This record gives sequence, C-alpha cells and structure tokens, in this order.
Amino acid sequence: MTPKIPSQNAKILYHLENFGSLTQAQALPLFATSRLAARINDLRNAGHNIKTRTKKTATSKRVAEYYLDAPQSKQGELDL
Repeated sequence: MTPKIPSQNAKILYHLENFGSLTQAQALPLFATSRLAARINDLRNAGHNIKTRTKKTATSKRVAEYYLDAPQSKQGELDL
C-alpha cells in the first residue's frame, strides 16, 4: 500500500493551526496553490472557523490574510 500524501487543504490547515496566518503570496511557494481562497472555502465548508482580515503590504496593496479565530476544538474533520 502506498502512503497517503496530504492534500493542499490538510497542509494549509496544519499551517494555520501551527504557524498562524497565511496570505496568497505565502501560500504559493509553500503549497503550490494559486487558489488559496478556494482552499480556504473548502476548509470552511468542512467546518473550520477560518477568519479573513485585510492586510496592507509594504507597497500599500491590500491582501487577504487568513487565520483561525480561536484554538481548534474538534470542529470539522479533515481526511488526510
């Protein structure tokens, strides 16, 4: 049996739980995803309480930053 490779969703959730917030610019090299908002939507649909805030970059652009509002207490289960 081959080992199961964690999905992008699982990797993103792990990052949010263990390292805090995440933006699209951070997610692209870390998880090879150019559609972070879609992955966040998947996680929200699975029952995870992920919040969004607007953050200004050094060049005054506004970007979405995703984070977990409170420590996770067995919200939605995610198959790894």
